Amino acid sequence: MESKQKIGWNVIRTILFIVIGLMNTVFIKAEDVGSFKNYLGYVLLVLGLIDAFFLIRSKVNSAKRS
Repeated sequence: MESKQKIGWNVIRTILFIVIGLMNTVFIKAEDVGSFKNYLGYVLLVLGLIDAFFLIRSKVNSAKRS
């Protein structure tokens, strides 16, 4: 039961990183390009991609064990 809640939180965290990162990079206003907000978006996108990689890797490893 506890592992399902932990998995849910990991997925939510990854989605938040990616969505907020996209909002601050792709969907940013023209005058905000090159600002702190824009660079924060890049950092959040990278964190989201890294988090997604480790999330997928843990799912694949747990599926191999089962």
